[in-house]
Amino acid sequence: MANKDSLDAEDKYFLKRDMEKMEGHRHELDIKRREEDKKKRSETHWMKCPKCGSGLEEVNQSNVMMDQCPECGGIWLDKGELELLTQGQSEVSKSFFGRLFK
Repeated sequence: MANKDSLDAEDKYFLKRDMEKMEGHRHELDIKRREEDKKKRSETHWMKCPKCGSGLEEVNQSNVMMDQCPECGGIWLDKGELELLTQGQSEVSKSFFGRLFK
């Protein structure tokens, strides 16, 4: 009887160890899948106009690189670029916003 109990304990130990390895492997695969999915989404949307889907072009306006759509004329700003454009009350900023919102 003692021999059967020790086999059960040994089986349980190896089963637990195998389950932990499988869980770790599954976790690694999940991370890899999420990274691949994020990369695919980025490739399909990178530098694409959210309005019409055309490729965006970078244009320099007042030393800020903005993304502009050659098809629909939309202008898209990355985080912090609007603040750079509105910084201070320089004539460059005033003339830019005057042209933009006329």
